[in-house]
Amino acid sequence: MAQFFEILYWIAIVGMSAVLALVTLLIFAIGFKFIKSKRSILGLSCIAFSIVSATMIVLMVNHTFLLNT
Repeated sequence: MAQFFEILYWIAIVGMSAVLALVTLLIFAIGFKFIKSKRSILGLSCIAFSIVSATMIVLMVNHTFLLNT
């Protein structure tokens, strides 16, 4: 039973990482859309937020999958 929950845990981690990466990419793309529509500060804020989020996602994935072997 413990192994079953461990498998569910890994499925949840992979799914959460994929969703977070997709949302980060969408925010990055929306940032460029805002820059084109003359809302440059909002666009730059979206891009900066997505870069910080992507860094945190990479750290989370490295810690979860690569460093705990």
